[in-house]
Amino acid sequence: MSEISDYIDDYFTGALSAEEKQVFADRCVSDNAFAQEVAFYLGARAALKAQLQDQKQQELAATTVPKAKVRRITLYLAAAVLTGILALAGWWIFFSTPSVQQLSSQYIKEHLQQLGATMHSGSDSLQSGIAAYNNKDYQQAEAIFTALSKQEPGTPDAVKYLGLVYLVTGKYDAAIVQFNRLIQYPLYANPGPFYKALALLQRNGPGDRQQALALLEEVRSNQLPGSKQANEWLKNISP
Repeated sequence: MSEISDYIDDYFTGALSAEEKQVFADRCVSDNAFAQEVAFYLGARAALKAQLQDQKQQELAATTVPKAKVRRITLYLAAAVLTGILALAGWWIFFSTPSVQQLSSQYIKEHLQQLGATMHSGSDSLQSGIAAYNNKDYQQAEAIFTALSKQEPGTPDAVKYLGLVYLVTGKYDAAIVQFNRLIQYPLYANPGPFYKALALLQRNGPGDRQQALALLEEVRSNQLPGSKQANEWLKNISP
């Protein structure tokens, strides 16, 4: 077997420690390809079990076992195969449902790769930063937004865009710092909580999931920017 198959087999044969089992379960939720490997393993395991049981049934049929007993064995075999199929279907349905982390990652890819122009006064430098961002020149965009985030006016936009630069480039700790700054501004419709939830979900560290859940609930309850996505994603998060 391959290394990944050995790893999966170790889980189902009880060879992993409690901590390793938790890592395995978390990976099944966050890694769709791995979840499919697990589903395939379960299917192959069920098929092999059914084949072995069928061989045993044939061996029993060749002996002088009473017909009534053979009939019972056949029924047990059918029940075992059906149980395996239902278990496999349950695993497949569970793992084929995208996690909230996958949904948030997809949102970033679909909605945060391009920034719209702002009509804020005195925003020539801000527009230059937006152009760099849209051209995926994140290093230049970071330099521009960092400088602007320390100036007035227009600081909230610069802080927001700087946080987005860090978010799309995978610098989640830095992104969270900027979104925390953004949350402090008394804006009418503050996107800070939603963006911070995105960063937490992508970082996926200890306690991040719970904190993201609380932020998404806040976004949904207060109808803040991102409330539509928050409402959908909360359905995919187990408290």
